Amino acid sequence: MANLLPKQYAKILFELTDGKSGSALEKAVEEFVKFLIDERALSKKEYLMNAFQEYAKLQQGIQKIVITSARKMSQKMVDDIAGLFGKKVEVETMIDKTLIGGVVVRTGDTILDASVKSQLEQLQKELS
Repeated sequence: MANLLPKQYAKILFELTDGKSGSALEKAVEEFVKFLIDERALSKKEYLMNAFQEYAKLQQGIQKIVITSARKMSQKMVDDIAGLFGKKVEVETMIDKTLIGGVVVRTGDTILDASVKSQLEQLQKELS
């Protein structure tokens, strides 16, 4: 069998377990573990569980964003940026001093780069 991506395994697990509890949930998880053994993917369980958590949050309408800035931002600034992405937002903040200023926001496969560093790089490309 072809190995699937962690996101694909996460979707399978979510579909198997969605709305189940008790013994039905236990049976679904047991079947999924057997499937992982057959796929020889059990060694990737950490990646699969992280992908599952992300997928489950997405299905619940919770969007995760990572905001990277050159310096620590105020909570109001973080809340203002998060508010642009909706009401159900999980925010992680990071500091990267090489950005000089501005922010980079990552959500899913999308990167919104409003950093001074990228603007200077773009300007340099246009001038050369």
